[in-house]
Amino acid sequence: MSTTETSATPGISFPTTHWSVVINAGAGSESQVRAALETLCRQYWYPLYTFVRRHGRSHHEAEDCTQDFLARLLATDGLARARPERGHFRGFLLTALRHDLTKEWQRTQAEKRGGGQALLPLDFDAAGERFSREPADPGLTPEQAFDRSWAAELIEGTVAGLRAEYEKSGRGALFAALAPLVWGNAPSESLAAPAAGLGMNVHAFTVALQRLRRRLGDRLRARVAETVADSADIDAELRHLIAAVTGGTAGR
Repeated sequence: MSTTETSATPGISFPTTHWSVVINAGAGSESQVRAALETLCRQYWYPLYTFVRRHGRSHHEAEDCTQDFLARLLATDGLARARPERGHFRGFLLTALRHDLTKEWQRTQAEKRGGGQALLPLDFDAAGERFSREPADPGLTPEQAFDRSWAAELIEGTVAGLRAEYEKSGRGALFAALAPLVWGNAPSESLAAPAAGLGMNVHAFTVALQRLRRRLGDRLRARVAETVADSADIDAELRHLIAAVTGGTAGR
């Protein structure tokens, strides 16, 4: 595979993603592989923390477990473990973390708290508060909680990026009016009030809403692409993302 692209189908190039860099470590330098893995770990650390908490662990236990897990993953010999059984980073992480919880939990708890290496600056204090505010759902498995957190992180980060772009270009008020409508299929008559509030007619407001929906969809697709090894997996992972936040069936 080239260090810049790989072919998904003849005539269609699939850009190198964070995960494809990791699983094809020989195609890039060690620093490139580590940077790609660090980026993925930053995206997934809170879902990992959520997974451990849903296993009944306390905040401090989950913090230690997550930090130690990421430290081992980011260690030089940890890169050798980064070979997916399936084509997405999410599946690899869950398999590896389950192994850690089963095989290494006693060793981890025997260490003095804080003894593990904190190789990434992660805000676990905020994570504890955030977890305590999330609605209790005793029927949610740790795996489902992980997927829901992963999906929420991905969507919230993508929306935040778009909000920043709109605000930077002086269109913050437009984004604020469009954002609550972006997920639904609001009837055109319900768009009259927010359009008028911005001094726009309904047609112009509708066009702006459609444009935002397309941009959000494109951005989500691009971010999901960073976590799969093959472009053929993107649509399935997007469906899984949507199912995770809506409570539907993931289809995997």
